[in-house]
Amino acid sequence: MDLVNVLQLAVNAEIEGRELYKTASEKTSDEKAKKVFKMLADEEQTHIDNIVQMAKDYKAGKELTMPDLPAPASFEDAESPIFTREFKEKVSDFDMTALNIGIKLELESEKFYKEAAAEASEKAVKDLFNHLAEWEHGHYEFLKNQVSFFESYYKLKNSLYRF
Repeated sequence: MDLVNVLQLAVNAEIEGRELYKTASEKTSDEKAKKVFKMLADEEQTHIDNIVQMAKDYKAGKELTMPDLPAPASFEDAESPIFTREFKEKVSDFDMTALNIGIKLELESEKFYKEAAAEASEKAVKDLFNHLAEWEHGHYEFLKNQVSFFESYYKLKNSLYRF
């Protein structure tokens, strides 16, 4: 697959993540989660911007260089990185769905970027894809930790055994 097609697939995947996190930010009632989902949407937009710039440079015949990306976000509460701890009892079906879809998207993106990096011939492209794979893995870990924090309560809340 040629580089432009790979970059286009990457942009499409990042758009899906951005839109998921943007919607989650708008729909959740937890203020901390609103901010974190907005930050994740902004990070996905940063990925889009850098991938698009690399595609423009490639099409223009410019030498490709690794973009200067900011450090990925970090979270103070590793156990509940996205939502406030108090929100555990109010977590909605949408919130859990958004987290689980996010996990799937981040895993797919990480896998895609690792494969694309392995196939890339240009060092800057390889570096970008490896960096994005690490970034997506970090997002995956935050989402997974949050689901784990909510999981027992959420399963009990929706269990048929409660009747």
